[in-house]
Amino acid sequence: MKLVSRWLAVLGVAAIFMAPVSGAELTPMKVGVLRIASQAPFFMGVEKGYFHELGVDVELVFFDAAVPATLAIASRDVDLAVIGFTPAFFNLAYFGGVVVIAGHSRELPGFPNTGVFASNKAWDAGVRTMADMRGRVIGLTTIGSTNHYAVARIGEKYGFDVNDNRLVPAQGLGNLAAMLMGNQVDVASGAGTAFMGLIDQGKAHVIGWAGDEISWQSTGLAASPRGIAEKRAALQAIIDGYERGAAEYSAVLLDKNADGTYKDPAKAEELLALISRWTSVPPKAISQSLAYIDSRLDVNSIYEMVEWYRNQRMIEKDTNPATFIDLTFVPGHENIPAALHAAH
Repeated sequence: MKLVSRWLAVLGVAAIFMAPVSGAELTPMKVGVLRIASQAPFFMGVEKGYFHELGVDVELVFFDAAVPATLAIASRDVDLAVIGFTPAFFNLAYFGGVVVIAGHSRELPGFPNTGVFASNKAWDAGVRTMADMRGRVIGLTTIGSTNHYAVARIGEKYGFDVNDNRLVPAQGLGNLAAMLMGNQVDVASGAGTAFMGLIDQGKAHVIGWAGDEISWQSTGLAASPRGIAEKRAALQAIIDGYERGAAEYSAVLLDKNADGTYKDPAKAEELLALISRWTSVPPKAISQSLAYIDSRLDVNSIYEMVEWYRNQRMIEKDTNPATFIDLTFVPGHENIPAALHAAH
């Protein structure tokens, strides 16, 4: 797979150049994450010592949705966080509170990350396809979240306005999964990690995956402008360790044989068990929902999201991605508009 080949090269380079750093030199850093499988590079970086080898002592701070993680950057409660490209992020960025410095997960065909799920009651009533969401009660983590964006764009594809549905914010993935299981919502959209256990137990059903419907840059890594100015070296070290974890994750779990089996089952089992320890989700469920991860940004995708949210009147009309995208931490970002490319 071309998407994975880059990470295989990164993994080889990381193994050559990373050297241990003594404990006295470690810089303490806090990183905001969610307990979902796509955060695996951070779990690996902590548990396998990748961050320590680069001179940073990373403490993971857990959130149940991307919006609180974004706010934690602006409040300086974390130094770096996995953020969703949401109105909360864009509005904070507009006022100078946050800057995106690397990519994270993308929604792409064949990568089951953000899912759309039906309750048993809705499934029995015939909600089996994306088009069947029309008129149904839809559960989201928060209004304006990445899963809100997903179902809204999918709705556009199938000819309905999601705003005509009743949208229920659960304020977190755990609450959202419970609401779906309890038939309090007909449909829920969110990270598959939070739902695949329910699917395996017959308590909900998969309608489909957002990446098979539309492709976009769903999340990234962000920091505050002050943090970038004061702790740039430590942030770069975190990204370098993160990339090592992402390369290993991709090589072991995504680069499969033609028949869908793992090339190294023992390593896959070990890595799934590691992710399970941090997410409290069974390895089997994790293996069914694995995101594509890339530290490079699909920059034009961010511009498209800004335009969409602007048209929804959910962000400031003068929001300009050029003011809050920093391309200097990671080489090789993709689809960069000419004006932004020139600025960097």
